[in-house]
Amino acid sequence: MKRLYTALLLCFFSLMLNAQFGGMPKNMKDPKLGRVYGRVIDAKTKLPVEYASVQVLWFSKDSLLGGTLVKSNGDFAVDGLPSFGQVRVRIQFIGYKTYNNKVYIVPPDKIDQDLGDIKLETDEKVLNEVEVTAEKSAVVLSIDKRTYNVDKDLSVKGGTAVDVMKNIPGVTVDADGNAQLRNQAPTIYVDGRPTTLTLQQIPADQIDRVEIITNPSVKYDASATGGILNVVMKKNMKPGYNGMLMAYIGTGDRYGGMGNLNVKEGKWNFSMMYSYNQAINNNQGYTRRTQLDYNTGNTTGYFNQDNLTRMLNQFNFGRFGIDYNINNRNTITISEMVVGGKFNTRDLQTYNLQDSSKVTFVDGTQVNDQHAQFKNFTTQILYKKTWPKAGQELTIDANHNYTDSDNGYLFTATSNSNSPIYITPSYQKNIGYSNSNQYVFQLDYVNPLNDVRKLEYGIKAYYKKSDSQNNTSRATGNEDSYVHDSIMSNHYMIDDMVNAAYINFSDRAFWGFNYQAGLRFEQSYYKGTIVDKKQSFSYSYPSSGNDIMKSLFPGIYLSKKMKKNQEFQINFSRKINRPNFFQLMPFVMFADKQNYRIGNPQLKPEFKNIAEVNYNKIFSKGSYLASGYFRYEEQPITDVAYPDPDPTKTGVLVNTTINGKNSIRYGLENTFKWTFFKNLDVTLNANVFYIYIKGLVVASQPEVKAEGYAYNAKAVLSYKFPKQFTLQVNGNYESPKILLLGYSKPIYSMDVSLNKMIGTKWIFNATLSDAFNTRRMGTHYDTPYYIQDLSRRRETRYVRFTVTYLFGKMDASIFKRGKQMKGMGDGQGSQDGLDFGK
Repeated sequence: MKRLYTALLLCFFSLMLNAQFGGMPKNMKDPKLGRVYGRVIDAKTKLPVEYASVQVLWFSKDSLLGGTLVKSNGDFAVDGLPSFGQVRVRIQFIGYKTYNNKVYIVPPDKIDQDLGDIKLETDEKVLNEVEVTAEKSAVVLSIDKRTYNVDKDLSVKGGTAVDVMKNIPGVTVDADGNAQLRNQAPTIYVDGRPTTLTLQQIPADQIDRVEIITNPSVKYDASATGGILNVVMKKNMKPGYNGMLMAYIGTGDRYGGMGNLNVKEGKWNFSMMYSYNQAINNNQGYTRRTQLDYNTGNTTGYFNQDNLTRMLNQFNFGRFGIDYNINNRNTITISEMVVGGKFNTRDLQTYNLQDSSKVTFVDGTQVNDQHAQFKNFTTQILYKKTWPKAGQELTIDANHNYTDSDNGYLFTATSNSNSPIYITPSYQKNIGYSNSNQYVFQLDYVNPLNDVRKLEYGIKAYYKKSDSQNNTSRATGNEDSYVHDSIMSNHYMIDDMVNAAYINFSDRAFWGFNYQAGLRFEQSYYKGTIVDKKQSFSYSYPSSGNDIMKSLFPGIYLSKKMKKNQEFQINFSRKINRPNFFQLMPFVMFADKQNYRIGNPQLKPEFKNIAEVNYNKIFSKGSYLASGYFRYEEQPITDVAYPDPDPTKTGVLVNTTINGKNSIRYGLENTFKWTFFKNLDVTLNANVFYIYIKGLVVASQPEVKAEGYAYNAKAVLSYKFPKQFTLQVNGNYESPKILLLGYSKPIYSMDVSLNKMIGTKWIFNATLSDAFNTRRMGTHYDTPYYIQDLSRRRETRYVRFTVTYLFGKMDASIFKRGKQMKGMGDGQGSQDGLDFGK
């Protein structure tokens, strides 16, 4: 009956309206005179909730009729609405419960609707997952992941993602710019998807945050054995336009710049960005090796080498994206990312060979010149659908990545004039080319069955095809007499395919525990072919019914929220680390006169069983996260070195990869964050871990093992001075770590940054990286065949100055206003292009 009365009432008002206006021509649109307005405040503090999002939707569907942002005084107004009918008003803001209300717009008295003071209630569930302070913090700790907000790190402005990783609690960076998470190699994601980009190719100023996931669920690839570092790029969805311009200059020929622009109007959002950066690093390193007789342990000779390296790196990075909101619950995104750059390296190696009495019999020089360049293109199409039920969503995306690179190497070896033994000059020239195509399709669906029960499932298809060629030629005595080297030359192709499906189920169990149980299945195929040598190596899992267990990867997670903002979690998962082409292929890759590397075709995948226990406590001024972790690795992939068995190659080391018998690693990581005096923020991180590993270095020799404790420590101090000055100090220390037959040497450094903001537009920054010039990586090996100390560094101390200019305007109708003016000029009134009849 109520529906009948409502229908009759609507008909009555329609007749009144028609009579009052003398009838409306059929070709004339609704004049859209409706308007709603009001004030949005916090239910407890009664303060305005600035920037809250106000949307007005059609009553029977999700068509957006209008929207705006709440002003600083809490006021809002949305006009240009239909002059007659029922609409829905939705107000949202992070940390608050969503407000929904039905509004009737009926002429002549209710065209303007005053909604009064709208009080938003805080959402305690959301607040437990975000920082308690009003300002976004540099580190946000939660039970399943840690989030590092890059905008709050002053020391990385003008840098790359490598600089970002140096400062993330629990993450370290080696001499080659590779990140490690808890002494493991993590998988790098960009915007939630695996990437072929290296950290050095991603500008720090384009990164919004980095999510650190130490034990990923079955939703992620089973190959993420070392965890995941998800680099989330900046994407501004605020109405209107905004952007920034940035330029920097520093010592070591460091300079670069960046510009980005975001425009959002109605259903469309456009974003574009371009950046350029360059740096030159002059570094020094050394190798000191004592050769030993395996049977007697006596010294048979010495090898000493000093390196002087000059590296020039240049990068170009561009992004363009379009988001189209089909309606409130359906969005499609198309984006393109283009990266290019070049590397020029000159490594001058001076070396000598000595006998057991330290008498030099060879004194020589080798110069390694490298010139390389690359191009990388990534195209992504993403579709996202949500439902009225909170949390229910479907995402489908297709991704294509194309990489093209070429490089040239020239190795020149000569004896010095004072060398007792003359060595004929030798030359080696390598010319290489490679390209790859990577295709990824992924579908994920989340369905909350009730407040605590949730079902997730998805599928993924991954395929990558690579083609690489390397032509090597040698000359002796005369640089013009090059001869093709068929052993070192190669042409190889790689096919890498992984198909996966997963299912996750979450619910509440006994004693207030929530659990998540999932299973992932991965079918993998890998084949590498040396085309010119007609050699190939491949593996496939599962290849038979006996291998099915090698393709199943479970994950179990238990968590419990306790009183006083405390949470406890325990989890377990199984992962796989598959050997790559260079670890498998048995061809030689030279490093210098006394080392070469060769693959091991007998190498098998390693399996990792990972368990964690986490405890998180949130205080009014900070938080504390403790994490105990345990890893049992089956047949771990391990790098080793041993003397070449060829008697004519005395003192030459063979570097290869083997499967160890087992490996145990466990540790305890603590992260403490606190705000003192409202001006001083301190973040402390300490990771103490134990390593046990054993395996065969040479098949004919006894098994070797290594075990011991190590630790990493980080501290970040940020102090806000008056007049918008901010000082930040970052300190890092990595203790020696156990290796098979050796250990790594300690690494320590400190960075200092000063930031000054003028108004809301200008930001000035100065950064001193590695203030005491101590950041150096090294290893020590003590084996039955040799004792060796090696030291390298990626970059030396530098100073960088950065200037940033911010611009923009929050306006939900920057283009619509022009249309309205045009419409008024044509005598048609205000037009917004919305079809309310659909």
